[in-house]
Amino acid sequence: MRVTCAPFRFDAANHEYIELATGETRPHITGMLEQTGHIDPRWYTHDSRVRGQAVHHMTADYDLGVLDVEQEQSRYRGYLLAHVELMAKMQPEILEVEQPRMHPRWRYGGRLDRVWRYAGALTIPEIKTGDYEKAHPIQTALQAILVELEHGLPAEMFVRMGVYLKPNGRAKVLQFNNPADFIEARKVIKCTC
Repeated sequence: MRVTCAPFRFDAANHEYIELATGETRPHITGMLEQTGHIDPRWYTHDSRVRGQAVHHMTADYDLGVLDVEQEQSRYRGYLLAHVELMAKMQPEILEVEQPRMHPRWRYGGRLDRVWRYAGALTIPEIKTGDYEKAHPIQTALQAILVELEHGLPAEMFVRMGVYLKPNGRAKVLQFNNPADFIEARKVIKCTC
């Protein structure tokens, strides 16, 4: 039997996961990583946030088939072209795009960029417009824990990737396969949930 997420409401404007039963705002993955010192928000600028939001929006629209790449003239077009080229090369089966959820037991929320079936394996790719940071593997481990019950697969069995899009139209993919990521992710859950 697969378990679905806890009943919640996602407030996209405030990035809040609100448990329906209690009305309580629950922790979310980025906030959990900030709270435990894995992410230092001082390094994120207004420009990097705007860029990240724009690229996530464009790549989601592309993956959902509602964006005409030729018509897109955003100043972040190079990141989009990197994504388009990568998708053509990898050809994953896209199972979901930017779906918020809440863990039924731990009651933390998250919105995975994508869930793919890639080379026969359930895969969690995390799209980034900056460089690799040591929090990224822990972030994807928290995402895998978030969806393991729903997909009926232990979190450690998901393939986890960082997809690093660049403004020059290039992309780099790093696979995260260190089991210690899950040890740290569970420590983050224990501290914040």
